[in-house]
Amino acid sequence: MRVALDINPTITGHKLRGIGVYTQRLKEEFHKGNWPAEFEFFEDPDSPPPADVIHHPYFDLFFHTLAHNEPSGRVVTIHDVIPLVFPTYFPAGIRGYLNLFFQKKALKNVDAVICDSQTSKEDVIAKLSIPKDKIHVIYLAPGPDYKPITDKSFLSNVAKKYALPKEFILYVGDVNWNKNILNLLEAIKHARVNLVMVGQALIDKNLDQVKEINKKISKLGLQKKILRTGYIPDEDLIAIYNLASLTVLASFYEGFGLPVLESMACGTSVVCSKLASLPEIAGNLANFCDPEDPQDIAKKISLVLNLPQKEKQNISQNLIRHASKFTWHKVAQQTINVYKKVYENV
Repeated sequence: MRVALDINPTITGHKLRGIGVYTQRLKEEFHKGNWPAEFEFFEDPDSPPPADVIHHPYFDLFFHTLAHNEPSGRVVTIHDVIPLVFPTYFPAGIRGYLNLFFQKKALKNVDAVICDSQTSKEDVIAKLSIPKDKIHVIYLAPGPDYKPITDKSFLSNVAKKYALPKEFILYVGDVNWNKNILNLLEAIKHARVNLVMVGQALIDKNLDQVKEINKKISKLGLQKKILRTGYIPDEDLIAIYNLASLTVLASFYEGFGLPVLESMACGTSVVCSKLASLPEIAGNLANFCDPEDPQDIAKKISLVLNLPQKEKQNISQNLIRHASKFTWHKVAQQTINVYKKVYENV
């Protein structure tokens, strides 16, 4: 079985985003393992090499990413369809919806779709009319280096490098509407805690969402409570997860919510939304909040921060055990199983 994996997201603007990380991790696992397949990695999504199975590890609703004339044996990963679930907050314009028409048309020729969660699968069925027997749910995983760090000197150096406050809660992510940052800022005001925010988009002053965030921070008088770092490489990000008192992801919607598992893998508690895929991924080990209610977010943050130290330690061990169930080897193995099914049925 010859498999061609589209690695375009690892060389474009998606490189540092979830799509790029997903593609890179798959590529690394395929390089490592003794898999029942020969792999070829290609960078031009419009010119895949001859192969039994062609995998495009991303799907853009409003831009042309799928060719109509590819041979059979195609697999596509659709991480989420958030803009179709909340169209008011993600206007695509006439050209965007024209592209969506052609993208949906191209999807009809796809042999299998991979989704990151049951939540995403249900949305893909509802919004893109894909038969459910074509869709395979494969959970993502934290990177193998996401784990507790015992080197106090290294942690101290990272804290100094980014001028981190002594105690803080952590947000890792983007600035899109579904991330619910404005309500999170309200919660920070109520909880009276420091918030460290990691993500390249958070420091892009040209983005309308960032302008809105800046206004909110000023209005709430949170300038001294908020630290935005921009992009941080994995090695340092893992240390920051370790240093954080907890990680918060109070999103209105997540197709998966990888920061939840990354935090748990480091033994750091999580406060996250009770909506969409987050309960599915976190199990019963997160503290769930109502994303519509900043006071409830603040209440759950305070609840975790005020737990006895012994209880925090017990929770930390449970979080690490839960996160260890999710591995990239498992992601690769399940993805290979999808390839085999497609190969055998084409």
